[in-house]
Amino acid sequence: MNLTHKCSPCKQETVRYKPSHEEGLYIQFILKTKKQTYVRIAKSLGIAPQSVAGIVFGLRRSARIESEIARILGKASWNDVVLEARSEVQKKPVAVIVRETEQKIQAARKAAGRRMADYAAANRERADKLIRDGLAAKRRGA
Repeated sequence: MNLTHKCSPCKQETVRYKPSHEEGLYIQFILKTKKQTYVRIAKSLGIAPQSVAGIVFGLRRSARIESEIARILGKASWNDVVLEARSEVQKKPVAVIVRETEQKIQAARKAAGRRMADYAAANRERADKLIRDGLAAKRRGA
């Protein structure tokens, strides 16, 4: 499941979930039930096992590793893997987690908009003052 948003401060169009430590433990458990190890996944990708562990526990990001883990677990995307883990850890339905995430995105977008509006207002005030000072200096000198 991909949540998409477009806001200029972050320039990111797709939300990529990042697992917490507890969610990483759940993902690790599911990998073990599928008889998969970090070493086996790492060898198939030609990387170090530590990189796989970093992805599972949310310490690193790599679309290639995330998609390989999702494929192994039979999920369409990494977000589906993390949502399942989050649902199990938090004991909430996935729909509730998605709705909460959408609300957080909306709140962040509003906060970013307010910051941008405040910044623009401060710059307008500064520009107006510079213009007034420049005109006053021109009148004095003329």
